[in-house]
Amino acid sequence: MNEMDKRLKYFSRILLGLYIIAVCLLCFMRFNTGIDMSSTWFGIPKDKVVHGLMFFPFPILMSMAFFRANGRPLRRIVFLTVCIIIGAIAGGAIELIQQETGYRSGDVLDFRADCIGLMTGAVLMLAYAAILKKW
Repeated sequence: MNEMDKRLKYFSRILLGLYIIAVCLLCFMRFNTGIDMSSTWFGIPKDKVVHGLMFFPFPILMSMAFFRANGRPLRRIVFLTVCIIIGAIAGGAIELIQQETGYRSGDVLDFRADCIGLMTGAVLMLAYAAILKKW
């Protein structure tokens, strides 16, 4: 691994850490902003769109931070599957913790939106690797 790759991995890991902190803040802070999250975007509730977008970058950032391309497509698929599982566990834990707070609510549909975001991010990461032949 050359010096540029090492710097990119280091930067990616810092970015992943900042992303995890941001997700935790968004999920557990009290917000009294007056933003109406009950309305919809294209027929989808806004809060579900936000949940999907919040979990979308997770597999991408995990790949950038920890995956080393070595010419084996199955290895990337297994890695992304593990990322989806880890992300789904985190999403489920967030919903369970939110349910226990007095100011947030746990919702199985939020969890579903989290998983859709994870799957979308993983599929796009896989497509990116295939297009650039980074198998």
